[in-house]
Amino acid sequence: MYDTPAVSMAQLQELNSAETVVLTVNKRYARRLLGHLSARLAGAGGTVAVPEIVPLGAWLAQASDQLCFSEQWQPAAHQMDRFAALQRWEHSIEQCEEEGYFLDVGQAARLACEADTLLDEWNIELKPGEASVDFERFMQWRSHYRQSLEQADLDDANLAAERVLKAVRAGALHMRHRHMVLHGFHEYSPRLQSLLSGLQDMGVEILQLQHEEAPATEVYRVQAQDADTEWRLAVQWARRQLDEDPDRTVAIVAAQLETQLPLVHRLLRQAMHTDQGALPYNVAAARSLAEWPVVEAAMAWLKALFTLATKGQAEPAMLGEALRLGACQAEQSEAGGRARIDKAWRDNRITQVSRKEFADMLSFHTPELALAWGKAVERFESVSAGAQGVDTWASVMRQCLEALGFPGTNRLDSAQFQTLEALEALLLQLAQQAPVLGRISALKAQSALARMARENLFQPQRDPRSRLDVLGFLEAEGGRWDAVWVLGLTDDILPAAVKPNPLIPAQVLRRVSAPRSTPERELEWARWMLSALLRCGNQVLLSAPLHQGEQELRPSPLIAHWPVLEMPWAVQAEQAVAQEALLDEQGPSLKLEERIRGGISVLDTQARNPLWAFVKFRLHGQALPDYARVGDMNTRGMFLHRAVELFWLRVKDQDSLHELIGEGSLLDVVQTCIDQAAQEELADYGPVLRSLEMERGLAVLNEYAHQEAQRPPFALGATEHELSWNRGLLRLNLRLDRLDDLADGEQLLLDYKTGIGELRPDKDWLRPRPVNLQLPFYAAALQDEGRTVSGLAFVRLHARQVGLSGLAAPGMDIEGLTELESAQQWTAQIAQWKQAVEGLADEFLQGQAANQIWNRNDLLYCDVLPFLRLFQEDLQDNGGEV
Repeated sequence: MYDTPAVSMAQLQELNSAETVVLTVNKRYARRLLGHLSARLAGAGGTVAVPEIVPLGAWLAQASDQLCFSEQWQPAAHQMDRFAALQRWEHSIEQCEEEGYFLDVGQAARLACEADTLLDEWNIELKPGEASVDFERFMQWRSHYRQSLEQADLDDANLAAERVLKAVRAGALHMRHRHMVLHGFHEYSPRLQSLLSGLQDMGVEILQLQHEEAPATEVYRVQAQDADTEWRLAVQWARRQLDEDPDRTVAIVAAQLETQLPLVHRLLRQAMHTDQGALPYNVAAARSLAEWPVVEAAMAWLKALFTLATKGQAEPAMLGEALRLGACQAEQSEAGGRARIDKAWRDNRITQVSRKEFADMLSFHTPELALAWGKAVERFESVSAGAQGVDTWASVMRQCLEALGFPGTNRLDSAQFQTLEALEALLLQLAQQAPVLGRISALKAQSALARMARENLFQPQRDPRSRLDVLGFLEAEGGRWDAVWVLGLTDDILPAAVKPNPLIPAQVLRRVSAPRSTPERELEWARWMLSALLRCGNQVLLSAPLHQGEQELRPSPLIAHWPVLEMPWAVQAEQAVAQEALLDEQGPSLKLEERIRGGISVLDTQARNPLWAFVKFRLHGQALPDYARVGDMNTRGMFLHRAVELFWLRVKDQDSLHELIGEGSLLDVVQTCIDQAAQEELADYGPVLRSLEMERGLAVLNEYAHQEAQRPPFALGATEHELSWNRGLLRLNLRLDRLDDLADGEQLLLDYKTGIGELRPDKDWLRPRPVNLQLPFYAAALQDEGRTVSGLAFVRLHARQVGLSGLAAPGMDIEGLTELESAQQWTAQIAQWKQAVEGLADEFLQGQAANQIWNRNDLLYCDVLPFLRLFQEDLQDNGGEV
């Protein structure tokens, strides 16, 4: 520990402010100290100058700038921020390593940047034989990184700090301050100690601001069964504290706040509610700037604009994100139009949208936004095509967002306004990367901005009216409240497990006692942090959960000696309120003016869950379909369906199939059908992916054709056979993949399945409420027309499996079909299917909408699950009422 004389706050005020600088360990300490000093001086009355208060990093940057006037210690032309430094590290790693060596170059760059600072900050030198393979590789990266900085005349924070240290040792740094007061430091690295010694040699007095906060007078320990209970107790306690004294300030300090934010916000919203409105509170959990809605919208619009303007087309998912987030011209009035555009892309399975198509859809659905979009495109095109400096691109981005009407027409609250300020600062930061990034394309500039937004953390300023703060360990350090609850203090948190930098040998880090390197160091840090937390309030409660799921947890040994506080007032669970149950399973009957679309899926859905059918086909409610993607299963299915259809339209019957096999021309015919189907269905595929799909389809169709040649004789009766069916006001149009004519006038119905999901026709069709109804429905309908249907079959068309599965009358002798025991049983089964179909149709016509299922698997592909509220009760394996 570096030994420095201590000064009190009163003594600090007595020092000549013009000759005094206060160095804090971080920005948070600087803000708190400035506020504390200002409050003390305001209480004393009058106007008094306060000393300069800056974080150590900012002071080093100022000192480095001052060396610009020194010929010997002159810094590089540009000093990089952390983002730019990481970019350079990534570039050096990619240059030194084989392509694809790292799955995450960004993580490697962060570790390398940390290791680079550790070597200099802790004066680490390796002894012979200590270097590991990873360390040697890191040193290669470091050498390349340093050389690239020298060639580009660039500095990073670590190099600048080293230069300042050398200048101080040489007495070359001009110091206008006679007193330097340190605040918030609990340890001094070798480099910092050397810097302070050098400043002392130059005549600067080094002091340390002593803690004036008294340790807590009341400290208790609280035990909770789990983390949820622990948070509920802490929030209830905080509300009681606020109610007891209108001037009391309270804090809840959490070890891992960022992992529990949804629960925390939900509990606080409930607990802080009053008849006069919500009590203000502050949750100090910074999150990525890119996650804040206003910035997320800006990033989405810039990505959409830059992609369309440079490539001429974009994926609907990218454009749909911008339309969904809004924050643009006519944000409220044209919200419906933006939603219609997005839904049209999903429904029509569009995989690419051209620049003209997007502009045309905007003009039709959102005319005001279309004008703004046109202006934004003009702003973008006002810059010469090709690479530009990032300062130019930052200006273009700002102008394009302005042209789009960003941030929209809604009134901004304080947090949103601060977020906009952070976005403006981000654009300025991007412009400052010009010396590092050089001239780059528009899309690379947009990608750099998006990455900066993801990596920059942001949190709005706390509400000054708030008397409750919820914050993490580091944020609480140095603060002061009347009462504090510190939770999550298990033995794996305090002290934490060691986490040494993997690029530097562990034994070397242990030798110099570098951060996160040894259990002893973690224990020392834990004791120091607990001591700091105990100075945060007059009353401090310390708690730890006893369980996490089925895992048993132990409290930190550092808090075990404090007495346990009983909480008789704690409400562990809300008392159940008597409720009146209303079971409404009957909707209105189908009306003449209602148009029902959906074909056989109407009755199939009614069989699975009547409420699902009512919501989907009567209320027209369903989840939005996913965006179509090149290579998705639906496109593959349509391709194979079309290829098989073309094949049978050409071959017609089994005799023709035998002739093709005998002539050796079957493969040529299959290839012709594959080529035509690919031309129709795979137009959006690239040449490589299309070739792979065609190769796969050729193998599947060829295997299927040879299997069909082994069946009893048949001829193609129909392909894509259409049927209209009416019952009362319900009119359904259906289409059958294929119908085969067999001997003696019998017929076989076939339905193609191109997925690999389980097919179980016997279980699905022999239920009292059959599902996967298309083939049973057709069988009953054709039987009514006087035809003889002797079998129903699914045709699996997949690279892993090709074959038939289904049910048939006795004597069919087709591999894969399960035959019923007698012809009478088959006839009775078709009659049962007819009765089931008519019963389901009558239920739908009458508006029956029971929220009931008969098998859990029936809802695997349900698109209205949130409406059914199935999470309210666990279901037995055989189904049950919800």
